[in-house]
Amino acid sequence: MSDDSGPTDLFGDPWVEARGRGGRKRHRRLPQVAEKVGVLRATGATVEAIASRLGLSEPTLRKYYFRELRSGSEIARQVLTEAMWKKALAGNVSAANYIRQEMARGDAEAFLTSSRPAHTPRPTPTGKKEAAQLAATTAGQGTDWGDDLLAPDAAPATIQ
Repeated sequence: MSDDSGPTDLFGDPWVEARGRGGRKRHRRLPQVAEKVGVLRATGATVEAIASRLGLSEPTLRKYYFRELRSGSEIARQVLTEAMWKKALAGNVSAANYIRQEMARGDAEAFLTSSRPAHTPRPTPTGKKEAAQLAATTAGQGTDWGDDLLAPDAAPATIQ
């Protein structure tokens, strides 16, 4: 007699549904880890060293923290400058001196002018009527017509 208690697989064993997804969970990007990656990269650490320090694989590190790996030193410097700015506003003299040195070294105006190309104003385009008028002033030059197409400056000379 057959026990018909539900579906079976190819071998005749009862079918059991899988219990959720298998495998390891995806990595979630965290701001604290991003900051660590930026600081470590700013100190000159290699991608391999950063990955082993944080317990991540190199592909995962490159996938989730590519900005920090590319410009980590700049990000770390900006975070440090922001922290020093807050301390300088609170009255810390050393932080104020650091901010003053950064401003003198950074010179925001020079940065803005060097990072953008100089703005050159475009010449105003000529319209259809202006272009036709300009073409009419030189219409006879280089042809058999010569100056015959030009308007006379004065009234026609009278015959005597």
